[in-house]
Amino acid sequence: MINYARHDEEFYAVIKLSNGEEVLGQAVLTEDEGETLVFISQPVQIQTITKELPDGKIVKGMGFAEWMQLSDEDFFILREKDVIAIAAMSKEVRYMYESYLDDDEDIGDSVKQKKLKDSKLHVNPDTKMGYLGKIDEARKLFEKIYKS
Repeated sequence: MINYARHDEEFYAVIKLSNGEEVLGQAVLTEDEGETLVFISQPVQIQTITKELPDGKIVKGMGFAEWMQLSDEDFFILREKDVIAIAAMSKEVRYMYESYLDDDEDIGDSVKQKKLKDSKLHVNPDTKMGYLGKIDEARKLFEKIYKS
């Protein structure tokens, strides 16, 4: 049982797995038949990048990538036996994580919009769509209805 972290409260977690991966995400720990389960949503893994510049300097950086890149799911369950350690994300990493998720959602929306435009369901708007009349005409009609 994982007893060094609060159960049944959602928090931003960094989880070290027994296979060596580090997974970041919003997590909730819960108890099930004496075993702790970790529910993690929108998990990402850390990717480090090292590049040597032409002048010989070495630049290092880090970013995020989806943990399960070939899945459409964004919610996973980890068993206690697969977890080595759990810690809360630092404020800086949490900010980077949230920024990554926001950027990822924007990219996903643009892809969905492109798919919709390419589908048979897409209708090009024109100037008459949604036109019901002029405001003055509607006002006169409502006054006539109200007065009678």
